[in-house]
Amino acid sequence: MVSYVKKKHQDYDLKYYQKLQYKRSKSKSFNSEYIQKQNAGQQKCRRLKKAAQQTPTNATESTTTATEAPSNATEPPTDRTILRKAEGVRRRRAYTRKLKNQSEKLSNEIKVLRKENSKLRKLLSQQHSEDIETNDVTPTVSPAKLFINNISPRAKTRATKRLIDKKEELPRGSVSKLRQKLGINLSNDYSSPSNTSSTLQKDIEEFLCQDDVTKQAPDKKKHLNGKQIRYLLNHLSTIHQRFIFETGNNCHYSTFTPYIPDYVLKPSTNDWGTCLCIVCLSPQMKLEKLQRTKFLYTVLKTLLPDGVTDITDFVTDEIKTKDFLDNLVKLKDEQFNITYTEWIKKKYNKSLKQ
Repeated sequence: MVSYVKKKHQDYDLKYYQKLQYKRSKSKSFNSEYIQKQNAGQQKCRRLKKAAQQTPTNATESTTTATEAPSNATEPPTDRTILRKAEGVRRRRAYTRKLKNQSEKLSNEIKVLRKENSKLRKLLSQQHSEDIETNDVTPTVSPAKLFINNISPRAKTRATKRLIDKKEELPRGSVSKLRQKLGINLSNDYSSPSNTSSTLQKDIEEFLCQDDVTKQAPDKKKHLNGKQIRYLLNHLSTIHQRFIFETGNNCHYSTFTPYIPDYVLKPSTNDWGTCLCIVCLSPQMKLEKLQRTKFLYTVLKTLLPDGVTDITDFVTDEIKTKDFLDNLVKLKDEQFNITYTEWIKKKYNKSLKQ
């Protein structure tokens, strides 16, 4: 219990001392008052020590003073207590001097750091102001030059050609002003076009000549400008998207359509020279059904050769057509049935209501 109380007192003294030192470092007036009080206490201690040394040590005088003194008077301090007090004062002075030196050293370091901090803040503010000035400063451009820079190259070329045609009629000094202010040189020759349009036109023509994009007309006598006519196999918008995907040339639809050759046309039903009605698809559907079922019956394997999927392969060859019809006759003796779907035209008679 005693040790706990002692430790509590020590903690209190330590906190009090730390608060005292902090207050001295913050307030100069408090520090000066504190030093004056310390000096006054030290002077009082020295006076008491000097008075104790000058008092007579005679026993008779001490006894008389003791008898004459009242009963409640305190005894004078002895040499031992005076020396102990002096030693305590000396130690406190030394400790106070040490703390004072440390506080002065820390205060000097704080001053140096504050100066460096102020310098860095000034540099940072200057840099920030310079960045703002550089961002805010935009080069002034005249409205005429701004308009010229934002029009299309073709429009700029056309306007330049018109000025070249009227070059002799322009006022004196207009050519140099146009060159200096707008960057238009009327001495340049704009007759030769760029190679970009010719390259794009060549790529579009090569793409449209592919057999999976266009197909030659069945009538080989159909020619236009010395080249055989080809018909588109899909819508023009779909072909344009396919051209961008395959070639990687991201041109606009309005740029793509003018470069389509004259001999590439959109077909009509009469241009192909064949019937395109749904009923005419029935023979092709029968052939596809036979191809799917020939793996179930060995007779069909001899009837249909492998790799034949289009009925036009038989129709265009008379020998193949004759062999195919002869083999079909052999199927009459077989006992299996083959079912298939076909298109049939039906006519509806409209009866008049009486």
